[in-house]
Amino acid sequence: MKKLVLVAVTFVFLFAAVGTAFAKGFDEFGYNYDARIFNGWYGYYDKDISGGWVTGTGDAWLVMKWSQDWSPMANEPVGAWVTNHWSWYSNDCEEGTWYGWDTRLPWTDPSVTPNAKYYITDFSKTMKVSDDPNAWAKYQEGGAYDAGWGNYDDGVPQYVVFQDVVSVYERSWSVVGNWVLTFNYGGRDYIHDMTVTTQTDGSFSGTGIYEPDHSYTWNVTGTVSGDSINFHILYTGSNAGYTVDATGTIAPDGTMSGNWTSNAGQSGTWIGAGTATPNYNNLIATYNLATTSPKGLGHPIF
Repeated sequence: MKKLVLVAVTFVFLFAAVGTAFAKGFDEFGYNYDARIFNGWYGYYDKDISGGWVTGTGDAWLVMKWSQDWSPMANEPVGAWVTNHWSWYSNDCEEGTWYGWDTRLPWTDPSVTPNAKYYITDFSKTMKVSDDPNAWAKYQEGGAYDAGWGNYDDGVPQYVVFQDVVSVYERSWSVVGNWVLTFNYGGRDYIHDMTVTTQTDGSFSGTGIYEPDHSYTWNVTGTVSGDSINFHILYTGSNAGYTVDATGTIAPDGTMSGNWTSNAGQSGTWIGAGTATPNYNNLIATYNLATTSPKGLGHPIF
């Protein structure tokens, strides 16, 4: 697991602060040397858009920050540091594939979200350390690990990863808005209009009508969990007291469908014309591959 992480981290070290005499602002690759930050596609960090070590975008977004004295492979001083923050989308969050990194989905436009079950981030901080076996032993006790980028003669690593956290966010949906629900019963379609007005976390509520006769009004309450949706309809106008309970699935394109039953013993299928909106605010897992820096390290975590 850590071996996979280290390979990616080591690659990104190489271009974090090469050259400091560049014009202010961000260049075509995503580097801003005046601010000491890279904000761009993972595949562009090597400053080769057409190919390079990571072809194309790498299907991941990368933000790097580094200290003023960070200059890899140039004998920078002890205490120089760099942070890397990756983001990607995947339908896989298994540990055996590095929480989706090896199975991440194609992603080429930062303004367009892929149809993905998970949004995954990985944040790491690496620092140049001194040749001190006792300090290295304490770092290891705290969970830090060798960045795999050179050792002193006594075996103490020159670069140590003090923080490495993978976070997995599951896709959830907002169904707020206007929907046309088609309930099929006995081979006939019954068209209903539904307006979902509020949604808090996974619970939503709204109102609706039976389209052919607007005297058939109803209220709806329901829940959304992952790609599943459940709702309860209670008629308030004509046919007051009639209820419908529905279960269903939200498809990757935001449409819905499923099955329904009523308190009159009826049942059938339903589809929803409209578009649910995906978001990735539901944190379901955090994996600490290295713990927080030992007390007294003296450098902030960004």
